[in-house]
Amino acid sequence: MNEQTILSTSPLDEQPLAWPENAIPERWIIALFNKMKFSYGVKFADQWRGIDTEGIKRHWAQKLFVLTTAELTRGVERLDSRAWPPTLPEFLALCRPPIEPSVAFHEALEQGALRTRGEPNVWSSPAVFWAWRKLGAYECARSTYAVLRPRWEAALAAELERDEIEPIPAQDPVALPAPGTSVTPSRKAQQMIGAFKLKSLGDAAHGDGKRWAGRIMERKKAGAIFSIFVIECAERTLGVRA
Repeated sequence: MNEQTILSTSPLDEQPLAWPENAIPERWIIALFNKMKFSYGVKFADQWRGIDTEGIKRHWAQKLFVLTTAELTRGVERLDSRAWPPTLPEFLALCRPPIEPSVAFHEALEQGALRTRGEPNVWSSPAVFWAWRKLGAYECARSTYAVLRPRWEAALAAELERDEIEPIPAQDPVALPAPGTSVTPSRKAQQMIGAFKLKSLGDAAHGDGKRWAGRIMERKKAGAIFSIFVIECAERTLGVRA
């Protein structure tokens, strides 16, 4: 008995292969293929005729691993609008459609402002959120798209090229004063603002009375920690907050 015969009749070859790592769960890919089979019928069968079905499922499962659950859900929902079953690249595009940088930037301005105020915010893609975080709410709000375009496009492209985009983190709750009450800033917060204003007297004399607020935001961007009152005062002075 030659080596080829031994290999072909080995019991190991008859055992099913383990599901690959870095792949979406097998039950998910089975559900996806069942949906396409029931939705497209013979069109789906003809598309994969003569091809190893199990191999296709494993390949798709590994390639779809880069997507978030929300993106996968979006792709499955968009199947209902297609007359023909998609190829893998087409399905990836359904899940994560191309993002126009200028549209994404204005989305970031709108949703970022809502998030800064502690209000509900909805993002079309985690990549847009992380690009906004990378540039910073202050920088995005005070500059025009024309000025930020190179940096914004680079930040967005870097996020979209990641093998796995981190999900958007839960929003930190914003404490609001009870009805009929007001928030009195601490003496330390008032003294801190006064110190920044004092350092900026020279700027005010030259017509830049907001420079103190800009210095606070620059320090915050660099990692310095300020109270909510200090940040709100600086943001309102700069026109970042309503």
